[in-house]
Amino acid sequence: MVPEKKPIDFNNDGQTEKEALEQTPTLTDETALEQPSADGESSTILTETNGMAKNSNKKVKPLSVRRFHTVIVLLAVVVSLVLGTVGVKLIPEKQDDPSATANNTISIKSTNTEYIEKIVVNGSHGEMVFRSKKNEAADSNSSDVFNTALYTWELEGYDQKLIASSSINAAADNLATIYATRIMENDLSKKESYGLTKPTITAKVFMREGKGEDYTFTVGDSAPDGSGYYACISGDSKIYLISAGTVSNFNKSAEEMANTVILNAPTVEEIVKKTDKKYFDEETGTLSSFDSIELSGPKYGKKVVITPVTDNELIDYSIDLGEYSRYADPNTVEEMFSLMTNGLVAIDTYALMPTAAQIKKYGLDSPELFITIKYGSLSTHLKASMYDEENQYYAVMINDRNAIYAVTADALAMLQYGVEDYYYQFVFQEFLDRFKNMTVKTPSKTYSFDIKHNSSDDTITATSNGQKIDDSLLSAYYQYFITLSPEVSQSYQDGEVALKATFTYKNTAKGKTVIELVKQTERRYAVRIDGNYLGIVTSADFDHLVVYAEYVMNNIGIPEP
Repeated sequence: MVPEKKPIDFNNDGQTEKEALEQTPTLTDETALEQPSADGESSTILTETNGMAKNSNKKVKPLSVRRFHTVIVLLAVVVSLVLGTVGVKLIPEKQDDPSATANNTISIKSTNTEYIEKIVVNGSHGEMVFRSKKNEAADSNSSDVFNTALYTWELEGYDQKLIASSSINAAADNLATIYATRIMENDLSKKESYGLTKPTITAKVFMREGKGEDYTFTVGDSAPDGSGYYACISGDSKIYLISAGTVSNFNKSAEEMANTVILNAPTVEEIVKKTDKKYFDEETGTLSSFDSIELSGPKYGKKVVITPVTDNELIDYSIDLGEYSRYADPNTVEEMFSLMTNGLVAIDTYALMPTAAQIKKYGLDSPELFITIKYGSLSTHLKASMYDEENQYYAVMINDRNAIYAVTADALAMLQYGVEDYYYQFVFQEFLDRFKNMTVKTPSKTYSFDIKHNSSDDTITATSNGQKIDDSLLSAYYQYFITLSPEVSQSYQDGEVALKATFTYKNTAKGKTVIELVKQTERRYAVRIDGNYLGIVTSADFDHLVVYAEYVMNNIGIPEP
C-alpha cells in the first residue's frame, strides 16, 4: 500500500492540548452580558490649410437559556480540541529545524550564485544548460552596483540578446538558495511514493573549483492541492514540499525566458557615427527624423516609399507610389514612425531560433506587411502577419532577431492603414509667392497673372496683361486650387481637358506645375497633376475655378472656400 503523503507540520507555539484548555476563557453569565454592541481679417499671400452608537432594544434572554448556550459552546470547544488531537497523531511528529524561518520556510540549500559554474536542467522542456561567465566589464572599483557583478548568466545555444537577464538570473538564484515549505518525510526510502525515483525535473549544479561540492536537486510529483512539488537534494535524507513558483523559475522553455522588449527607442548616446546624430533632437537626445519609410507586402499591393519634404513649408512628407507621388498625411506617417520613437514590446514569444516550417506556420515566409525605416546609416526592419484572429495578435519578426513574437494589434495600430490612408487630403500645396506666373485656361478664356513678392512687407503685387489687380482677390482665388481634395478612384478615363492651370516658379530649377481637370461625366472631373491622376472632384469645384477667375478680373469679391 502506498503510504499517505502527510506533511510534517509545525505547531507555532508548541502548546499542548491541556495548556490550550487551561487558556480557554470560561464563559459565564457575566461575560455573556458584557459583550459590546455594534457601532456603527486682411490681405494675405496664403491662408494655411493644414488643417455610530445605537441603543439596543433587544430583550435579554432568561438566565437559564444563556447557561444552556454556554454549555453548548464549551462542548464545541472540547470536541474540536479532541479532534485536533486525533489529527496531530496522524501527522509525523514535529521536527525542529534550525533553518526554518519565521514564515515556516525551510532553507535546504544556500550558496552564492557566483560560486556556480554551470546548471543543467532536464525537465518539461528538455535539457537546458545555464552557464556563468566572467563579466569582463565588471569594475571592482566602481560604486555602481550594476557593474560590480563578477559573472553573468547565459542560456547555452541561444543568442543572449534574445533572453531576458531577469529570467535567467531567477533560474540560477532559485537553485543556489532553495527553500522548502514542508518536510514530508525524513526517510528517502519512501521517495518512490513521491515520484522521486522517476523525477519530472532534475537540476544538476556544478560548482567552481574550491567553491563547494556539486549537488543535484530532484523534483517529483506535484502535490494534490497544487501547492507545490515533492523534492529532494543530494546529501540530504529528507523529502520536501517545494513551492510551485520556485520550480517554475528554472523549469522554463527558452521562449518563456525570452526578452519581450523587441525594439528599444534609439538614443543619441548609442550612436557611433557623427553623421547620424543629426536625426536626433538636440535637447532630448531622442530620434526625431528619418530618411525614408518603405511599405511593402500584399497589404500595400506594391512597395511605397514615404520621405520627408524639405523644399515646401506647407508639406512634411510625400508618398512615392512608383508611377507618381502624392503628399502624405503627417499624422499617419508619424504614427508609423512611432515604432522607432516609442519602441515595441511583445506579449509573448512564439518561437526562438524558428525553423523554416515555423516561419511558414506564422505566415512570415510571405508577410502581409514589411516595413523598413531608415535614418542615416541605421535602419529597422519589421515583418508581420495577423496570426491569431480571435485575440488580434500579429506574428512579428524584427531586425536581425532570430525569433517570432506575438504583438497585439493595438500596439501595431499603424499596420492597419492601407496606402490610401497615407494620402494627404489636399493634392496641391504651395505658397503663392513661390510663383512668378499663374495661367488659367478655361473653356471660354485664358487668364494670365504675373506675381511679384515684396519681401520687405511680405506682400505680393499682381498684374494681368500689365494691369494691376487686387492681390487679395487673387489670393482668395488661389485657395480654390490648394483646397482641391479629390476622392481616389480605381480608374480614370482620358477625355476633354476642361481646365488647365500652369504655375511657373520663381526658382527656375523647378519645373512648372500643371493642374488639369479632365471631364469624366457631366458632374465629375478627374484631377491630374503633372500627368498623374490623383482623384475625382465634382462640377462645383470646376465651376468655382472657372467663375472666380473672371471675378478677379472684374474686381468682384470671392468667398473663402
